[in-house]
Amino acid sequence: MPYFATYKNVLLAALLLCLSLPLLAKHTPEVRCGVATGFPPYQFSIDGETTGFDADVARLIFQRLGKAFQFRQESWDLVFNELRFGDIEVIAGMEVNDLRTKFFDFTRPYYYRYDVIFILEDNQQIAKLEDLHNKFVSGDRHSYIETHWKELGTLYNFRIIATPSKEKSMALLKAGKIQAAIMPKAVGLYLARQMGIGVTILDNPDPGSPVAFAVKKGNSELLSQIESTLHALIEEGEVERLYQKWFPHSSTKGKPDSR
Repeated sequence: MPYFATYKNVLLAALLLCLSLPLLAKHTPEVRCGVATGFPPYQFSIDGETTGFDADVARLIFQRLGKAFQFRQESWDLVFNELRFGDIEVIAGMEVNDLRTKFFDFTRPYYYRYDVIFILEDNQQIAKLEDLHNKFVSGDRHSYIETHWKELGTLYNFRIIATPSKEKSMALLKAGKIQAAIMPKAVGLYLARQMGIGVTILDNPDPGSPVAFAVKKGNSELLSQIESTLHALIEEGEVERLYQKWFPHSSTKGKPDSR
């Protein structure tokens, strides 16, 4: 009789555990990871699926952590503000600068981006930076180039306009509605190939901006988890392997956009 009672108790405990597991899973919060739209080959979508180098690294990190997660993919300004005001927990692939460190904590960098100024290849009227004075240029807010121009006091020599995406900037350049576009080198080259247009780089002053994962300031637990996992993936060569997938013949250890 005691054996039978014990057996019943074991069965009852097992049954209760099976019933509770779906409820636990249901109430386990997913990590919401922000990524931008229209930022290929780093962050973009194909047929509605989030893809790109930063997205691949994020997937690998959360798989290694065993954490449920979902991508929140929107325009960069929306993603930025959702992290700042608490609607998401982390952003993949954010460039680190002094302004952003006031609001966010960052992991170690896992690669660098380089902002450049693109013009159309057949534009005979623009040969040097001064030729863009009083011309329309699509901007890239918080980029090294615009920050550098502010420091030099030359920013207002250019007619900077904002666009909702890098694709829009490249489309405007193709249509001749702007004379230059500021964006990361790899992004511009990728979009130019996709749109079938010839571009050239007018100026490339950027020494490189470190790129990392960002969490809201003070979220030390999540930051520590992502940081330790990212460190392991870098040491194992997994981040470099993913980089080679998107940027053949380049390396995270050199100038990533130097192709």
